[in-house]
Amino acid sequence: MRGIPRVLIFALLVSVSLVPIVRDADLVKPHAAAYESLGSPPVVDSTTIADYHEFSVGNFTGTEFSYLNLSMKLNEAESTVEGNLTVDFYNDDPVPFSRIPFHLYPSGMLYDSRQGNITILNVTTMSEPAQEMLYSVLWEQQLMWVNLTDSLLPGERTEFHVEFITTLPDGLDRANAYGEDGDQSRTYTVSSSYPIPCVYDKFDGWNTDPYLGVGDPFYIDMAFYEFHLNAPNGMIVAATGELIESDSNGERTIYHFDPVLPVREVTFSASRHYQVESANVDGVNVSSFYLPNSQTEWEDDVLEWASLTLTLLNETYGVYPYSTLNVVEQHGFYGGMEYPCQVYMTREVLENVRAGTLYPEFLELVVVHEVAHQWWSQLVGDDCIDWGFLDEGLTCWSHNYYGEVYYSDWEYLQYYRYLDTVRLHHEESGAGSVINQSNYERPELVGYIDYTKAPLILEKLRIEIGHEKFVESLSYFFKQNYFEIATLPDLQEAFEFVCGENMDWFFLPWFDNPFLPDYSFTGVVYNLTDGTVTISVEDLNEVSNPYPYSQQVLVRVVNDFGGLLLEEMVWINGTTTFSRSVSTRPSEVCLDYEDYVLVDLISYDADSLSTRNIQVVGTPSLTNLWGFIPMELLPVIAVTGIVVILVFYVLVNRRSRNATW
Repeated sequence: MRGIPRVLIFALLVSVSLVPIVRDADLVKPHAAAYESLGSPPVVDSTTIADYHEFSVGNFTGTEFSYLNLSMKLNEAESTVEGNLTVDFYNDDPVPFSRIPFHLYPSGMLYDSRQGNITILNVTTMSEPAQEMLYSVLWEQQLMWVNLTDSLLPGERTEFHVEFITTLPDGLDRANAYGEDGDQSRTYTVSSSYPIPCVYDKFDGWNTDPYLGVGDPFYIDMAFYEFHLNAPNGMIVAATGELIESDSNGERTIYHFDPVLPVREVTFSASRHYQVESANVDGVNVSSFYLPNSQTEWEDDVLEWASLTLTLLNETYGVYPYSTLNVVEQHGFYGGMEYPCQVYMTREVLENVRAGTLYPEFLELVVVHEVAHQWWSQLVGDDCIDWGFLDEGLTCWSHNYYGEVYYSDWEYLQYYRYLDTVRLHHEESGAGSVINQSNYERPELVGYIDYTKAPLILEKLRIEIGHEKFVESLSYFFKQNYFEIATLPDLQEAFEFVCGENMDWFFLPWFDNPFLPDYSFTGVVYNLTDGTVTISVEDLNEVSNPYPYSQQVLVRVVNDFGGLLLEEMVWINGTTTFSRSVSTRPSEVCLDYEDYVLVDLISYDADSLSTRNIQVVGTPSLTNLWGFIPMELLPVIAVTGIVVILVFYVLVNRRSRNATW
């Protein structure tokens, strides 16, 4: 029986030699070749990061901004505000100006019976004696043009004074006088309710867009402000900036607020009924102002949510440099609204949560979202009409990141999953949806694009490049554009600087294509000779999009017994063909759409694409003898072979012995 071990070893070697070898598959990035002609990553000038380090500690030496000194007097009975605005305008653009436009937004806001309005009383020079300046008010365009006495050259300043009266609308828009004293709900919210200088840029010249009914209409440059408010005694006031002093004469109180650092505008809200909570967070006085009826839901929680957001985003993006941050309850048809150092959360939100028409977490979502706007749209500004998807997309991603950090789920604050909504949009609406467009071009899609699709695409980018690079890129973008105006190309440049590669492969298709990919198998071929499966995938929407998509998709290949032959992340770059070695003949090939693969779907349940239509070619070779045999049967066959050989050996050996005897 000494020959049996030798035979056993021989049989095992024969069995192993007949099992096909699975080669390591190369994980390639097809987009690298597809966009090779675009060249190397651009060289991004990072010198302005030095501005961040100076600005964040309040040092603006050598940097020029406009200065605005604003005084307002609130007339409670008339719901009006008398105003005086002294403008020290700095021309930081490369062209001279002979006149300057100012927004007069209140007349475009919603109202019930009293329309908002800014009445200009006069515009005068700052000289002694003051001289009247020519100006024109275009009611329908919500504009005032001030004619300058001399041409204002680049790098020069001009000063003048504007007197006005603002009538607050009685509707549920951003500025209003609303509610009743009888139920302690009366508030006066004064936002964008004084003449605001328009922005001049290289894209549009003067941006004179009126107040819009979709999205946010605001596009405002940074400026130093001094703000004085004259209000009746008994009013509790929340306003942009630090309260420097207050002085009462028995009937009225004059408040002096100073943001200290440049801001894009100032706002205030006043009520006789506000209750206030405050806490010091990272050196910032965070305060919550709410009406008595809201105490159950607001008390403690709103202040905590705002504080947690401030701490998180300070650590994630960069410093919130102001000394105050207020979260204020107001009346409005929307969820909330952001202004420098002060954000609003509307009473409508709480009423809908109580009624069950909004989910309870929506209260927290609105607070976190509006506080996050301090980073995106305030400290880093943008044109909210032409690039509104930028600040809203970044802000929505941020409030979902808050959910990830504090509740371990990026989707925690999403009532409807962004992923499902975006995948089904084409099927349900029949329309495409380009992110990188002005609100004028797709007004009906502003809510979907800015608040759902844009943040989802940012999350998609995080998945593709990894969390560390993603957050580092957003931080770099924030610091690079601190106190400035930013665009989508600026965001892309920040990612290119951090990642060290040209990012057209991501930004062009995901922000400029109207349709998501719609994958289809155009062919699956299994080759018996070399044991490879070749898979061809086509994007049916590629002909309708200007740019091919690149994304990683999990590919699974199984056999008839459900055995897993291949499970690998593969880059699908438009229409793509790739080959992989498998151990036996496959019966099904599947593209798994989990893990944020973005494709057009026809239902929530269609989360994968599979085919059993597999063509078989070639003939089995010695090294691929098992091409027709499932991998699961190989051990059985090997053991059976060994047993047969052993039995044969024993029989032969026994016959030999019998012959000898």
